[in-house]
Amino acid sequence: MDFNFKNPSHLFALLLISASFAIIIILPIFSFFGVFPSTDSIELENLSESIRLMAEIITLVLQLALVLVLFILFPVLWYLIVNKCTFKELLLRVRLTLENIDKAFLWGLLSAIIIFVLIFAIEIVFIAIGHNSQDLSNIPDIQKLFSWPVLFFLVAFQPIGEEFFFRGFLLEKIEKFGGSWLAIIITSILFGIAHMSYGKIFPVLMPIIMGIVLGYIVIKTKNLYSSIIAHIIFNVTSLSLAYAGSELLKDVSLIL
Repeated sequence: MDFNFKNPSHLFALLLISASFAIIIILPIFSFFGVFPSTDSIELENLSESIRLMAEIITLVLQLALVLVLFILFPVLWYLIVNKCTFKELLLRVRLTLENIDKAFLWGLLSAIIIFVLIFAIEIVFIAIGHNSQDLSNIPDIQKLFSWPVLFFLVAFQPIGEEFFFRGFLLEKIEKFGGSWLAIIITSILFGIAHMSYGKIFPVLMPIIMGIVLGYIVIKTKNLYSSIIAHIIFNVTSLSLAYAGSELLKDVSLIL
């Protein structure tokens, strides 16, 4: 084991990773149970246009900073400080390689389709047993914070950080001690917990299912780009459908 409790630099790296876990995993749990305000409690619609724009810019900058620092920088520092990896070794350990990138892209595309089919089937079941269709998506919640162009940028950018953290860093660490399937299951559950801040069950269940598929293709292809591509395709396509639906509703309301 590389970690040494007697090494101050290792303790510093542990503090950083603990901060990532506290914000990415623990904070959403508290939000889900009402200890902290959840995402759906935030309202910006009634603000003036200038204040709303300023609030959106500040929120976007904070969101990007959190992604870069918590999902990428802190795990990178762990590899550099604790594991004594070179940057090249770091990339190999998280499977971030351009080797067989064409295969990774095809697997990513196929996985995005599989995820769509699985989640669509589960949505039908949820609606059939009486759940409101509005509760099956977190898009209405994040729409309260960001305009459509910013949303498209975020859903294409954030998967890079999420995949680096969950299917790169965490998957590699857990796999070393418990094997591939245990690593896939644990990282998928943690990925779902990270989405608990929306205060709804389905936006937690969906990432768990998604995480299992993404974890499997990373193990299968030995390439993190496969899950990054799948995640981006899924996010952008989902948001595109939501946007098309909202525009269609606007057109219908104008006609009526």
